[in-house]
Amino acid sequence: MDSTLGETPSPTQQLHAAITSYWRTQVVGTVALLGIADKLAGGPRDSDSLAAELRVHPDALFRLMRGGLAAGLFVAFAERTFALTAMGEGLCSNVPGSLRELAITQASPSHWLPWGRLTDAIRTGSSPVQAALGCDIWEHFARNPEEAEHFARSMGNWSEMVSSEVAHHVDFARFARVADIGGSHGDLLAQVLRAHPSCRGILFELPQVAESAKPVLASRGLANRVEVVAGSFFEPGIPAAEAYLLKHILHDWDDDVSTTILRRLHEAAPAGARLFVVELVIPDNRNPDPTHLMDLNMLVVASGRERTREEFYSLLTATSWKVERLIATQSGSSIIEAVKG
Repeated sequence: MDSTLGETPSPTQQLHAAITSYWRTQVVGTVALLGIADKLAGGPRDSDSLAAELRVHPDALFRLMRGGLAAGLFVAFAERTFALTAMGEGLCSNVPGSLRELAITQASPSHWLPWGRLTDAIRTGSSPVQAALGCDIWEHFARNPEEAEHFARSMGNWSEMVSSEVAHHVDFARFARVADIGGSHGDLLAQVLRAHPSCRGILFELPQVAESAKPVLASRGLANRVEVVAGSFFEPGIPAAEAYLLKHILHDWDDDVSTTILRRLHEAAPAGARLFVVELVIPDNRNPDPTHLMDLNMLVVASGRERTREEFYSLLTATSWKVERLIATQSGSSIIEAVKG
């Protein structure tokens, strides 16, 4: 079904590529999981020696790497010998902007199996995770710690890029305390504090996450500048601060739950406090956009959703936050700044 080299694929060929694109997902995910890109980082390798090193079937590995040619990951350097393309280099574990962990996560049961039940999600309007995994996604990660670690690292890679943008676009020096709500190990907070040495931070997370965040913050030299507070944003106890960060939290939840979170924050915030909501924003135009697919991903894995600017503004206004501006960033996420009157 491939087009002749140099020719534009026909509509049928494009449709065929779309239908079979899940093959590529698993090729890329398997190459990432086996660490093949790291093995090729030093130069071309033959698949047989790689198979012996990786302890996998030699002919099967050759066929996988030949499939990687079609996926754009490798070039054929010699007989049964492959080298990385520029795209394939993105699967190396130690390169800036690596997508290795994301590739592993998207091809793993936590995401792969629920997406196989997309039709159920469309019929019911609810996530099929429970039916696909036998539990919600967080319990699945608790039962499968290796998979959970890949997911956490993939979110950390994305978070690093987004966090640097937030620290660059917002002047946090005007705030004495910046609270990262649901901030995991404080990736965003760390970027903000490094860029604004006068600030102190508060990391608010569930008890088990908060405890594991302490050594991470200490390793970053921030133990004396960050107060780690355990709690839930569904309950009273959110600490007071002059600025709040809420990054990629609301897209995990439907409107009712998101409203509860925003109200809890408003109750805890002192007058004049600022809220910075960091999320993907679905564009107002009708052109195709990657956020449309991410929105489906949130329906499938979390019963959440991506939102338009108007939908975010409505949520914030309904919970007594006054929206002041929206800042678009190169990372794809936007920063919505609101203030408590």
